[in-house]
Amino acid sequence: MKNKKIKEAFPRGTIQRFATAGGVNTLIFWISWEIFRVTPLIDLIGETFIWTMSWVFSSTIAHFVHRWFTFDGRRDIKQTLLRAMSVYSFGLVLSTLSYDSLLVISDLPIRLIFLINMCVWGIFTWAAMRWFVFGYTDEEE
Repeated sequence: MKNKKIKEAFPRGTIQRFATAGGVNTLIFWISWEIFRVTPLIDLIGETFIWTMSWVFSSTIAHFVHRWFTFDGRRDIKQTLLRAMSVYSFGLVLSTLSYDSLLVISDLPIRLIFLINMCVWGIFTWAAMRWFVFGYTDEEE
């Protein structure tokens, strides 16, 4: 019964369910970003590449989280992984550009820049994952 209530409150494929899973994925991203930022890597490769490394790491994990929790596993995993990496690669390039641009043109605190950028790209990622990667429909699993 408890599981049914969760499914009714957060149906598969919805932005609410994506945001719930995305919270976990963003936490993974944020923790890896913070860890990389306090290592000597920041002086060697810079802020933008630290962002990129964290994005790649968390995106790989995110595909499997969304396959299991947000959408479903009906499509072949090779197909969804290839499409997800395409979406994540596109998002990586554009989110890195927007992140880097915000760093250069604004005086906002870096963590606020992180939050703004993640929210904007989260909406893009949800839409792309729902329709392009998983081809999600409301049909029963």
